[in-house]
Amino acid sequence: MPAQKQSRTREGQAKSERAVVDLAALGGPFVEAFDATRMPMAISDPNVAGNPIIYCNAAFLQMCGYDRKEVLGQDYFFLIGRHADPSVVDRIKQAVAARREFTEDILFHTKDGREIWVAALVDPMVEDDRVVRHFVSFLDITDRVQRVQGLREAKATLDRRVATRTKRLQAAKDKLEEEVERRRRTEALLRESLAEGEVALKFRDFLVQEVHHRTKNALQLATALLQLQARQSEPAVQAALAVAVGRLLRIGEVHELLAYQSETPNTIEVAPYLLRLGQSMLEGLVTSPGQVEVEVEADEEAVWAPDVVIPLGLIVGEALTNAFKYAFPEGRRGRILVNLSLPDGGLARLRIEDDGIGLPPSRRQGALGLKLIETLAQQIQGQVELVSRQDGTGTAVSVTFPDPNTAPGHSNQL
Repeated sequence: MPAQKQSRTREGQAKSERAVVDLAALGGPFVEAFDATRMPMAISDPNVAGNPIIYCNAAFLQMCGYDRKEVLGQDYFFLIGRHADPSVVDRIKQAVAARREFTEDILFHTKDGREIWVAALVDPMVEDDRVVRHFVSFLDITDRVQRVQGLREAKATLDRRVATRTKRLQAAKDKLEEEVERRRRTEALLRESLAEGEVALKFRDFLVQEVHHRTKNALQLATALLQLQARQSEPAVQAALAVAVGRLLRIGEVHELLAYQSETPNTIEVAPYLLRLGQSMLEGLVTSPGQVEVEVEADEEAVWAPDVVIPLGLIVGEALTNAFKYAFPEGRRGRILVNLSLPDGGLARLRIEDDGIGLPPSRRQGALGLKLIETLAQQIQGQVELVSRQDGTGTAVSVTFPDPNTAPGHSNQL
C-alpha cells in the first residue's frame, strides 16, 4: 500500500478511535438507550475518509456476528461483500454525498457467511450546517424477502407449467381440429359413396344396429308389462315374474351393448359385460352393503357374437341369483368369483363359484334355475357341472363349451 494511503488510513482509524472514545465517555440516557435497544444501530463519521463506523450497539453485533473491534473503523460496504450490486453502492454513496436521509433494502453477509436482508435507514445528524454523524438503524427483513422470492419462484414455476400445459392443449386442439377435418372429409366421401351405391356393407351394419335397438325396445316393453302384472298378482306370482323380469333385463343388456357401446354391431366384449352384469345384480339383489363381493376374471380375447353372449349372460345371472339367495343365509359374508378362461384345446370354460354354505344334501324340488342353466349350455354345445369347491365349502357351477373363436360352426359375424 502506498505510504500516503497508509497514512490516510491510519489517520482515519485514529479519528474513529477518538470518536468512539468520545461517544463511550459521553454516556448518558442517549448512549444507554442506544446500547439497550433491540434494533441494530450504528453511528458513522462522514468527516473521515470512507465514512467509518465509530459506534454500534449489541443488537448490531448480534445481527452481523462480528466483535465490536472488527466492526469499528469499517465502512458500510464490508457487510455488503464483494458481490454487492453496484447500483446499491452508488445510491448509498450519492445519498451520503447529498446529506439526505435515505432508506435502502441491502443484502448483508454475516461473519459466518449467512445472507440476511436488512432495511437500512441512514439519518444525517447536522450541527452548524454540517453533517457531523450518520445515525444508521437496520431492520432484518430476511423472512419477508425470502417469502417474496419464494412467491416469485412459485409464480415462475406456475408460469412454466401453464406454458407447458397451454402448449399441450394447443397441440391437442390442433390434433382435434385435424381429426375433425379428417372426419369431415370422411363423411363427405361416405355421402358420395352412398350416392353412388358403394356403401352397402356399412349400411348393412347400420340396419343390424337398428334391429338390435328395436329388439332392446321390445324387451323393455315386455319387462314393463311383466312388472305391471306383478303389482297386481299374488306374492308367489310376483316372485316368478320378478325372476322373468331379471332374465329379460339381462337379454336387454346384451342388445344395449350391441346397439350403443359395441365397436361393431354384431360382437360384444365379454369381460366388461360380465363385470357390469355382476355389479348390477349385486346392487339389485344384495340389500346389505359389503355382505357379498363379486369378482370377475375374463379373458380379453373373448369377443363373441350375441348368440353366444346371451346364453352366457343368462347362465351367469341364474348362478348369481342362486348364490345370492341360498349361499349366504342370515347375513353370512362371502365372495363369488366369475371366471371365463380360454385354455388350449379349442375350449372355453365359464365357472361361477362361491364360498357359501355349499350344496344341500339333495337337489331342491322344482330347481328351475339349474334346469335353465343346462338348457342354455346346450345352446352353445356346452356341458354343465355342479360341484362343491375343493376346500369343501361353497358351490361351483362350471360350463365347458367350444371356443367360438376357433370352433367350427361358430362365427363372430352375423
